Order: sequence, then C-alpha cells, then structure tokens
Amino acid sequence: MTVPLTENRVWTVPNVISFGRLVVLLPLVVWLLLTGRMWWALAALVLLSASDWIDGFLARRLRQTSTLGQRLDPVADRIAILVVGGAMVVAGIIPWGPVAVILAVDVALAVLATLWFRGSPDLDVSRIGKWRTGALLLALPVLIVAAGTDVAWLGVLGFALMYAGAFGHVLAGIGYARGMARRRTRRPVAAA
Repeated sequence: MTVPLTENRVWTVPNVISFGRLVVLLPLVVWLLLTGRMWWALAALVLLSASDWIDGFLARRLRQTSTLGQRLDPVADRIAILVVGGAMVVAGIIPWGPVAVILAVDVALAVLATLWFRGSPDLDVSRIGKWRTGALLLALPVLIVAAGTDVAWLGVLGFALMYAGAFGHVLAGIGYARGMARRRTRRPVAAA
C-alpha cells in the first residue's frame, strides 16, 4: 500500500532519522566491528535496524511522508547492508561472496537507472525486495552473535539467512530491471 505524499520538505523527523542512521549509527557499527567490540556492535546494529522501522512508522503517523524519504529509506538500507557486510568481511566474520553479489546487483541497477532514467525510475519496493532486506537485516546481527559466542547453530542460521537474502537480492534485482525496462518502453518520446 502506497501512502500519499503529504509534504516534500527535507527536514522531517523521519528524514532526520534516516540521515542519522547513515552518518552516526552506520560508522559506529563499522568501528565497533573492526575493533572487535562484538556486543557493542550488536547493540548499535539493532539500533540501526530499529531506526529503519521507526522512520517509516513516524512518517505515516506524523503524516510526514515525502519523496525524499521514500527514496532515501531503501538507499539507506542498501548502504547499511553493504557497509556493515563489508566491515564483517574485513573482521573475518563472513566471506566476501554474498556481499559481492549484493554489490554487483546494486551497481547493475544503478547503472540501468542512470542510463535509462538519469536517476530514480520510481519503482515501488517489491514483496521479494522486502523479504530480502528482512533476511539480510536479520542475518547480520545473528552472525555477530555467532562470532561473539561461537555457538555453531547460530552461525548456520545466520549464513542460511544471508545466502537466502543474497539469492532474494538477485531475484529482486531481476524484477527491478524488468520493471525499469517496462517503464522505459512506456515513457513518452520527446517531440523533435
């Protein structure tokens, strides 16, 4: 269900939370991971993930939905997953493969959007895209707990979620590419 846009200001409460997620919480999570402070990294990552839900809730509750917020939220999710995933690779918690797959899909979609639309194609987030993001955002803290405790079954669960999320990312990426192609063919041709 799409919530109608009621304002297009930049400095709304939800947008400030999204910006804060990117410029405060994300670097904090990375620093904590790279310095081996797993439990603090977990707490910061939980706060980072919770802020994703909170900004959407507040946007609807305060009627502060905006074009910027609708575009910023999924971009912030992708950046968070890639940056935290990259930090976890550097920290030796996860292999680079799933993060590389996610990055490759995102780069391919960004190139298509830039070439075909010179920016955002304004596609709605797909159901598989939401499931993929959920799986990845759950996998990361589970894998941090597994690394901090050496509990084998948590590692298995975390890697299952991560690989399912990476696979879902590929499927969602294919869907978004098809959606962009359909939208591109329906664009009106400029008069000469």
